[in-house]
Amino acid sequence: MTIHEENNVFNIAVEGNFDDCQNLVKAMFNDEKFSKAINMSGVNSINWARIIAQSVYYFYAFFKVGNGQPLSFSVPTGNFGDIYAGYLAKKLGLPIDKLIVATNKNDILHRAISDGDYCQKKVEETNTPSMDIQIASNFERLLYDVKDCNSEVTKGVMAEIKNNTYKIDKNDLDKIKKNFVSEMLDENETVEMIKTINDEHQMVVDPHTAVGIGAVRKLGLEKNCVVLSTAHPCKFPKAIEDAISKTENLPESLKYVYDRKEKFELLSNDIEKVKKYVMNSI
Repeated sequence: MTIHEENNVFNIAVEGNFDDCQNLVKAMFNDEKFSKAINMSGVNSINWARIIAQSVYYFYAFFKVGNGQPLSFSVPTGNFGDIYAGYLAKKLGLPIDKLIVATNKNDILHRAISDGDYCQKKVEETNTPSMDIQIASNFERLLYDVKDCNSEVTKGVMAEIKNNTYKIDKNDLDKIKKNFVSEMLDENETVEMIKTINDEHQMVVDPHTAVGIGAVRKLGLEKNCVVLSTAHPCKFPKAIEDAISKTENLPESLKYVYDRKEKFELLSNDIEKVKKYVMNSI
């Protein structure tokens, strides 16, 4: 969590996995008195403005390489935000064939789209940490859409999800599969894909991008398909080292950060302690 107050920046590291931290942030937003007191806003993967902005590069990719033919897009995703932006682009009329949900072994989205299983399992740490998620916040938006934009029905679904008892019914799953397919790669497959891409194209990709590429290949959907690359490989030195026995250097334009002192506070996952810290910092 990063807090900006005029020229000051405060970084907070909160104990717990992604889901734990996300729930804490949601609780802070839901505390109306607190959120108004600090003028709280978020630029994360559930921010609607961010999703709208992400939809733009689906259009850009189509006009750049589409040649008038529908494109499929493979998106490494955990919180379903980036690929939901592609779904919006398709609803706006962009000729998109399939949206490929590419996940790691924390594969709730793959299970959901494959056979309707949307039950949580324990989050496992992987070499693709941005996908180490069980409940994908933006998937609620898709469910709302397939439920004919009925907020009360969607509210009931979310209650079932919270109780870990939700199974997507066949009618809704058929609607979802008109636009989405999915696949997952485990950690070994991800490392192998990094190596394969480097061998074939002399290009080093980060592990998340490797999951996106691997999903396309496992599904046999390489034709007219764009894989959304997600990060510079230098962010994941161990995965790159495991794959090709070397690491990638930080880009020259960013090497200045080596000389900067890192400032952060490690807090327990306690909302009252986090709120107190924030209030005392601004």
